[in-house]
Amino acid sequence: MKSLKNILLLSTLVTANLSFAQYTHPTTGIQGEFVGACLVADCGPSTYTDNGGIFGNYSTGINQIYRTFCPSIAGNCMQVTFTSFNVEAGWDFLLVKNGPTQNSPDILTPPNSPTVYGGISGLHGNLATPFGFTSTDPSGCLTFRFYSDGSVSAPGWVATLSCVPCAGGPTGTENNDCITLTPICSSANITSNATGPGIAAEGCTGSTCPAGGENHTNWYSFTAQTSGTLDILINPDDNNDDYDYAIYGPNVTCSSLGSPIRCSDAAVTGNTGLTNVSPNQFTEDVNGDGFTETMTVTAGETYFLVVDEWSPNAGSGYTLSFGGTASLDCTILPVDLKEFNANYEPEFHAVTLDWITESERKCDYFDVERSTDGVNFEVIEKVKGSGTTHTETQYFMADNDPELGVNYYRLNQWDEDGNGHYSDVVSVNILSDEFDILSLFPNPTTGITEVIFNSYKKEDVLLNVVGLDGKVIVNTPLSTVPGGNRFNLDLSGHGNGVYLITIKTGEKSYHSKLIKN
Repeated sequence: MKSLKNILLLSTLVTANLSFAQYTHPTTGIQGEFVGACLVADCGPSTYTDNGGIFGNYSTGINQIYRTFCPSIAGNCMQVTFTSFNVEAGWDFLLVKNGPTQNSPDILTPPNSPTVYGGISGLHGNLATPFGFTSTDPSGCLTFRFYSDGSVSAPGWVATLSCVPCAGGPTGTENNDCITLTPICSSANITSNATGPGIAAEGCTGSTCPAGGENHTNWYSFTAQTSGTLDILINPDDNNDDYDYAIYGPNVTCSSLGSPIRCSDAAVTGNTGLTNVSPNQFTEDVNGDGFTETMTVTAGETYFLVVDEWSPNAGSGYTLSFGGTASLDCTILPVDLKEFNANYEPEFHAVTLDWITESERKCDYFDVERSTDGVNFEVIEKVKGSGTTHTETQYFMADNDPELGVNYYRLNQWDEDGNGHYSDVVSVNILSDEFDILSLFPNPTTGITEVIFNSYKKEDVLLNVVGLDGKVIVNTPLSTVPGGNRFNLDLSGHGNGVYLITIKTGEKSYHSKLIKN
């Protein structure tokens, strides 16, 4: 039993947080896996406890079961603060992992305690609270994995989950989420990689494939241009990486995916996908061989494909290739839309939108629509079309009043007969000043530190490192990409002390202090 003092403390906590979502730790895995619950995307604040809840003890015999929490707001990272912690010392352990997967790196800062039992380093014993951890992974996620033996139980833990602004976290603009999926326009090979599960938890039922949902995902859509068979091959750049996949359709939406028609959760590395060597196998669990049956598609049908990397940390990437007798297309509008781009211009606090059509057929006008949640859109501008033309036409407009956070944009093209047709969605993430920060991890360091910051565009920036004596020891250009940027800084050849780190971009300078021990 917990002490009366703890009960009164926790009663106060519960009373103060009646509106909090409350999550408990699972005791068994889904379909024979160690993941025990669907991934949660929730910036909260929310309450997270062992399976006994706030007042009960946890169960014995919980064998390495884990669950993952990720931010639901772009530019944020998950933070956990433990307000109570007591598990059997030396025998039961809670591991806090920096990332979205079972084997993401353990966070080993205090009060984690190394032990010889099974080689485990984690949280155990009756620990002084509060203490906490913050994700520095590009996904912004934290994963919790728990071991309890078969004998003694204890009160467990109570923690608060929330989000904090962070440099290099999820941008909300990449195809990690269904709403920002990438259309596949032909059967040509695609190379890609993923940094995390995005800012929306999708595709998990909690019982069947995909068990637990996403880890490191890329979302795609494709439309059958001709009827026939379709094979898909996912070929990792590193054959030690474990990739899974799920296909939804035909003709579903992100808000109503339904059950996947093909899905593999197989615990195998190397190639995976759809082939004709797995007849009558539409879905498989962790014990599968990585392959499901070829699809038969009909011209005009649209499907969603999610490629998910289970391995810890974003892997080396993969190549996605297609075979079979069907051909693929992505044409959505009755105009041939060549490009549709959105870019934030921080000096004007405006988003510039431009699109190019290769040809148009009875195109009356375009409604430019904006959303802040990816679901509810409003028209912000009407742009006159070119009617019928077989030459390239360029369009441009500026949204001079975008919202802070992720702004989603799409085109609704109206033809002269009064029919509307949507484009795909593009997005930008506009950060407030509290997000424009420079992070250094680890800090203090013994040599190599990861420098993490956000950028609005692709540009060359300057990394500058100065000692307390004013001597410049590093002055080097770096090439950035829009969103989170990460670079390794190696001070192994320099003495211990405090260093001033500066990143100079086209818009501003970022500063932070780094301690080398």
